[in-house]
Amino acid sequence: MKIKHKVAIIYRYIPQYRYSFYENLRNRLLDEGVELVLIYGQPGANDRLKGDAVEIPWGIKLKNRILHTVRTELYWQPAMKYIRDADLVIVEQANKLLLNYYLILMNIIGRKKIAFWGHGKNFQSTSRNKTSELIKKWISSKVSWWFAYTEKCAQIVRENGFPADQITVVQNAIDTKNLIAARKKITTEQINELKKALHIRGSNVGLYVGAMYNERKLDFLLESCNLIRSYIQDFEMIFIGKGKDQKSVENMAQENQWVHYVGPKFDDEKIPYFALANVFLMPGSVGLAILDCFALGVPLITTEDPDHGPEMEYLKNGVNGIMVQDAYKPDQYAQAVSQILKDKGLYKSLIDGCKKSAGKYTLEQMVENFTQGVLKAIHG
Repeated sequence: MKIKHKVAIIYRYIPQYRYSFYENLRNRLLDEGVELVLIYGQPGANDRLKGDAVEIPWGIKLKNRILHTVRTELYWQPAMKYIRDADLVIVEQANKLLLNYYLILMNIIGRKKIAFWGHGKNFQSTSRNKTSELIKKWISSKVSWWFAYTEKCAQIVRENGFPADQITVVQNAIDTKNLIAARKKITTEQINELKKALHIRGSNVGLYVGAMYNERKLDFLLESCNLIRSYIQDFEMIFIGKGKDQKSVENMAQENQWVHYVGPKFDDEKIPYFALANVFLMPGSVGLAILDCFALGVPLITTEDPDHGPEMEYLKNGVNGIMVQDAYKPDQYAQAVSQILKDKGLYKSLIDGCKKSAGKYTLEQMVENFTQGVLKAIHG
């Protein structure tokens, strides 16, 4: 295929869950005669704690220059020489990326076509960063195209005054196809061996997989787990992940034999733990983890928390997961978890709902949506 156009994506760093997306997007764009240039750097202090950074051999890795301030980190990404001949440059919608302001100016004066990829707003915004959100809202309308994570994000962008016909809803996803295939290979013997290795004796097991930071409400979850244990005496809990709040999890695991902390696990490493678990517990700030739950058939139980990512719109309460209405009462959360573990009919219906949803939110569809958006943005 003859290369007709070039598109560049600039991102701070490559998290593990995006690796398959970029590989597939590169190949799909080549089918359309479009070369993808992926430019990325290293994670900052907060993202580094997640331990999920990976490298892509064909990408261009730069050294981000990071300025640490009292409230945030500011990034300068020295990428200009790599995007001079790009027909379209796609950047993360983030105020802390200083290069964005220069690129927006280039877009305004017609020197370079720029697109945003993001949420439309910070879903974890507080009163302390109202100014930041006002800036984000203003610059959101100064680009040529928008790649919105979900329909909810697209609605936010439209409400900011951006033309609806210049927005692509990518339907944010991960590689659920490979997750499903890998789960089918897990045998009962492997599950029993894992239970033995973890010294799990109970038949009711909860699971948490993800970065460990304040918005995830880990203290709330730990308190809830204690209550669940009082309602269901053989309940046990597995925690997977790392982050600045992992110490509280480690402490509880040291003090309670029924709590198990196993550190970070990625890709196929985490699948046996899903195969062992009955429910996935993440009360706060749920994002793409919901797709792990769909693909691996482990119902998510969360709360109506304002810090959730836009992917929460994939959850249909009582169909493919549970959202506890009161986000600040551990006893209500614990009771909801206990009910699901006891009610086999409800539990089975949630698993069925997960499997149906897994077929809807796929990486293949995200790649296709993104590809069509790129083609429209280039020719628009």
